[in-house]
Amino acid sequence: MIDFEQGRNDRSPRDAEAARRSQASAEARQRLILAMIDNNARQLRFDSARAGADIEQAGALRDMARDPNDRDAALRFEEVKRRIATLEEEHGRLVTEREWLNRSLMEFTEEAEGPCHERD
Repeated sequence: MIDFEQGRNDRSPRDAEAARRSQASAEARQRLILAMIDNNARQLRFDSARAGADIEQAGALRDMARDPNDRDAALRFEEVKRRIATLEEEHGRLVTEREWLNRSLMEFTEEAEGPCHERD
C-alpha cells in the first residue's frame, strides 16, 4: 500500500511551495476561463436583445412612415432608442471585460511557456 501522506512529506519545502504556486496558478487560470465563458454567454444574450430592439425600431419607423402623427409609434421609437443606447453601453463593458480576460489568459500562457519559448 502506498502512503500518500509520506509521499507529500518527502517533498522539499521548495518543491512543496512550487506545487502550491502551480496549483494556485491553475485555479486562477480556470477562474479566467470560466469568466470568459460567462462573458461569451452574456454576449449572446446581448446579440439577441439587440436584434430584438432593432426589429422593434424598424417596426416603429415603419408605423411612423405610414402615419407621421402616430403618437404611439413615436413613443415606441423613443423607448427603443433608449434601450439600444443602454444595450450599447453594456456591450462596451462586455468588450472591455473580454479584452482584459484575453490579455490575462495570454499572460498565463506566456508565463507557462517561460523564457525559453519567447515569441519571435
